[in-house]
Amino acid sequence: MTRLSGKAACSMVVGAILLGLSAGPSLAQRDLVPCSAFSRNTSGGWTVRAPVMLDLGGTLLAPTVGTTFAAGSTMRGIEMSDVLDRNCGNR
Repeated sequence: MTRLSGKAACSMVVGAILLGLSAGPSLAQRDLVPCSAFSRNTSGGWTVRAPVMLDLGGTLLAPTVGTTFAAGSTMRGIEMSDVLDRNCGNR
């Protein structure tokens, strides 16, 4: 059996982690917006109705229940009302 140096072993672990992170499906394939956690309000915005965790292009968001996203509002640089309109429609 071959023994690896600490540096070589560390490099292999980092490589395996990076490979695992890149092996997942793209956001377009996942489309993980649980629309049942949101409801559209009368002014065209969206309200969070249930606990939810969103992975939007590698950005994790966990808006608090009761949070309202007005049309055009952003959260950590992401226009949430646009994301919800695209994924959940104008229901």
